[in-house]
Amino acid sequence: MNSEFVLFIGASPGFSGRPMQLIARRTTAAKVKGKLKFAVVDPVMSGGAVGPGEKAEWVPIKPTTDGALIMAMICWMFANNSLDYKYLAIPNMAAAQKEGYYSYTNSTYLVIIDPGHPNYRKLLRPEDLGWTNDGDEYIVIDRVTGQPAKNTGVEAGELFFSGVIQNNDGQSIKVTTALNILKENAYRYSMEDYARICGVPKEKIEELAREYTSHGYKVGVDGMGNLAAANGFYTGMALYLLSALMGSWNLRGGMIKDPQGYAAFGRGPRYDLNTISDAPRRSGVRLSRDFPYEYTTEYQEKVKKGENPYPSKLPWYPLNSSMDNQAVYSIINEYPYKAKILVSWMANLFFATPGAAREEIINEFKNPERIPLIIAIDPFMGEVAAVADYVLPDTTQYESWGLLSIYGYTGIKATSIRWPVVRPPMQEIGPGRYPCFETYIIDVAKKIGLPGFGDDAIKDVTGNSYPLNNPEDYFLKAVVNVAYDENPVPEISPEEYKLQEFGKVFFNVAGAIKNEEWPRAAYVMARGGRFAPYDSDWKGERQKDAYTGVITIYNETVATSRNSMTGEFFAGTACWQPEVFADGKPVDEAFNPDEWPFKLVNCKAKLRSISLIANAPVVTDLSSTNYIEINSLDAGVLGLKTGTKVKLVAATGGEVTGELLVRPGIARGTVNVYFGYGHWAYGARGYQVGEKKVAGDASRGGGIMAGKVSPLDKSLQKVFGLSDLATGVPARNGGRYKIVRV
Repeated sequence: MNSEFVLFIGASPGFSGRPMQLIARRTTAAKVKGKLKFAVVDPVMSGGAVGPGEKAEWVPIKPTTDGALIMAMICWMFANNSLDYKYLAIPNMAAAQKEGYYSYTNSTYLVIIDPGHPNYRKLLRPEDLGWTNDGDEYIVIDRVTGQPAKNTGVEAGELFFSGVIQNNDGQSIKVTTALNILKENAYRYSMEDYARICGVPKEKIEELAREYTSHGYKVGVDGMGNLAAANGFYTGMALYLLSALMGSWNLRGGMIKDPQGYAAFGRGPRYDLNTISDAPRRSGVRLSRDFPYEYTTEYQEKVKKGENPYPSKLPWYPLNSSMDNQAVYSIINEYPYKAKILVSWMANLFFATPGAAREEIINEFKNPERIPLIIAIDPFMGEVAAVADYVLPDTTQYESWGLLSIYGYTGIKATSIRWPVVRPPMQEIGPGRYPCFETYIIDVAKKIGLPGFGDDAIKDVTGNSYPLNNPEDYFLKAVVNVAYDENPVPEISPEEYKLQEFGKVFFNVAGAIKNEEWPRAAYVMARGGRFAPYDSDWKGERQKDAYTGVITIYNETVATSRNSMTGEFFAGTACWQPEVFADGKPVDEAFNPDEWPFKLVNCKAKLRSISLIANAPVVTDLSSTNYIEINSLDAGVLGLKTGTKVKLVAATGGEVTGELLVRPGIARGTVNVYFGYGHWAYGARGYQVGEKKVAGDASRGGGIMAGKVSPLDKSLQKVFGLSDLATGVPARNGGRYKIVRV
């Protein structure tokens, strides 16, 4: 409500991806009642808060080129001295608060750029100069003395120093500032180059940059689906640097971090739900290859043999963790090792992993030689359940437990609570027990003797033990922790207790928590969670629960990590990175744009998701299908019109057939296919359970699924989805395509 300009890039307010009602309501209210102006930079104009008027506009852009536009804006900001240099010169929080800010960056920190130095590409620390390091300290050039100094001891550092300094032994170290490196990266391309790359006129980029920098710190940025691309990492890095360059973090009207929730699953005020005595230690390498390649046996054995260790057999990603999309390709390629069991829960791997909906990949999952056992825990016969060896029933959102911290567009402390309000329509397997994921995990863990389950599994804060035999044994204790966090909530009134019908709950309350705890637990359950008062996240103009660490203009971890395919270091600051294959060749150079004129965008539809919505008749009636959407001018060139049946053909293989929708709200050279359509299971077709045949409902499978044609990495010998080489983020967007009349 207090921002004066927000740049939505790949994230349209009022559309899906984050709580759309809250975003749309606040954005619209701020536009009408406040000073807010905003721009949506996106290849697709989706329905939402953008409408007639001078305060909001849609800026079409070529898919996967958002990073070029942002770097162009940063380039303009440097050229026009429109960065907040006063803020950027501040090297510590104390100095920041003295100047009225509530965050600081490492813009002035010195970076070692001498390839011969043992700490090459790292930030210069006091010990590099032979000084003592009294904590997490770094070296800057003091703006007052012009001499090296610890960042904690000065109020402003030089922003553009570049040169040589001496350590206590008289040795020279070549250094430059973090902001210098960002500037060099921004100036690698001209404004004209950036405009040509992203398809946004130079004048419009300059207008956006001028507007963005004319509101002080009361500006914000947002991105979402645009980061699901082969260059998504650097796009995201550049996007959030825009705010850092204006000093907008932690201040009212600027950027805020996601709020904390109340104590729930950790060591809470009443129960410790995070400590297991004699817990087994997890070891080994995750299947998703989110691990520095240099730590692997493959790398070390190549080095021992005197071989060039690069490239690895498949990409490794040192800057991310636990990615189910990469687990898919690890399984079918049996790399880095062969998987033996896949347990799937609340996941649709084929639907969510780009390229995984192709027939050859699904067939690999059906092959017991590739993966011997698949267990799907699912309330529906979804796409993974359809190829599983065992399908275990699960509960839906109205029949299950869940505690979540809310995120996005609000900073108040909050924890939402979901609890079973509907008795599951399944056979009861014990008093108040029903088949579901949690019940299965508890029973299997007890059967194989894992610690942390069964009798004496959970401790309260005084050391007393309690059993974990049912889901509520765990979740109700988490609810109690929430209720007693900070100042405990009131007890529920008798009238409200009766109104909520807590006396009729079908799960076993008495055995899960202490009797005296139940009235306060019921109080927060009746409200769907615990929520701090509106606007309680502020102390004056500062966010109360703010991020107080340094904001990294230069990220040392990134800068010292290597691309496992090329062996090259990743850039430590934001830069323009086109989408490339694993061998480093840009996608746009691999395929002639004249033959393959379109790039794919796979927006999330407002009324669809991976699951849970296609089976709601009222929703399918409103939007029974998606379309292959292109710009009116592109359609004119091809001689096509709305309603034409066409094939979308991918340059990296695969095609889908659908109905064309022509509209001006699509950027030139873009084809949009909304996500969430095209189910081939999930009730779209019939199946058989024992002697019983279950009929299908074809309306659940309406539309097409872009995952059948989203880009593969053809530079690799194995079947592999095109991914960001720094993080493994899948390329749901991008690639090269053509449209053919059927």
